[in-house]
Amino acid sequence: MKLSVYQARGFRCLDTVAPEGLISVPAAAVRIYKGDYITDDTNGYATNTATDTSAIVYGIAAEDCDNSAGSSGDLDVLIIPITSNLRFAVPVGNSAVISRTYVGALYDLHTAYSLDCADTTIGTGTFAFWVEDFDACAEAVDGNTYGYAIGRFRVGAP
Repeated sequence: MKLSVYQARGFRCLDTVAPEGLISVPAAAVRIYKGDYITDDTNGYATNTATDTSAIVYGIAAEDCDNSAGSSGDLDVLIIPITSNLRFAVPVGNSAVISRTYVGALYDLHTAYSLDCADTTIGTGTFAFWVEDFDACAEAVDGNTYGYAIGRFRVGAP
């Protein structure tokens, strides 16, 4: 599937999310970028410091939120909750240019804003990204060295 937009970082929702479908969560004292994978910082605040998928996840940041100069809870961030009906495009962060052989597998994150197509070790009951399609055309590889995965989040093996 050829994408119409090649974002530099983050998960870009390919489906329409109504404003009432977003949730607002108090942010940790970090800078969150639109498209970051947002988890709980173990104190009830939204953070983007995950480098792998987690069982305690809020979703994908729907906006930028810079709370790095504040205290946890000073600002809230709007989040797209992870549901099985939402598809996302995400830059592949490592390994090789994505191809048809990656389709159908579950992958972990490389960073809070890119996919690790070399990591199929998914923790029991944690979220993983299920690749349904990809874009590795010339424009996609110009936008991101390894192209873009297209898919949705699913819970790994119980």
